[in-house]
Amino acid sequence: MNFIDFIIGALIVNSLAHTLFGITKTRYLGLFGYSPKGNIGYGILQLLIVIVLLLVNYKYEEILQNGFVLGGLFVLLLFLFFGKFSLKLFSEKS
Repeated sequence: MNFIDFIIGALIVNSLAHTLFGITKTRYLGLFGYSPKGNIGYGILQLLIVIVLLLVNYKYEEILQNGFVLGGLFVLLLFLFFGKFSLKLFSEKS
C-alpha cells in the first residue's frame, strides 16, 4: 500500500458520506456549502477524482482485481442511483 491508495480509500468513504448527507437532506458542510445538492455534487467530484487516480496509477486489469476498491465504488454507486428511492421506501410515514 502506498499513500495514493490511502487517498483513494479516504475519498471513496468521504464521497459516500457526502452523498448520504445530500440524499437525506442533512445540513453538513462540504466543498460547495451546506445544501443537499452541494453535498451530492461534492460526492460526485470525489468519485471522479478517485476514478482519475485509479486510472493514472493502475492498469485496468489491476483495478478489476482489487476487491476493496470495487466494493467501495459499488456501494457508492448504489447510493447515487438508488439512495432517494430507498429513503422513500424505508422511511417512516408520518
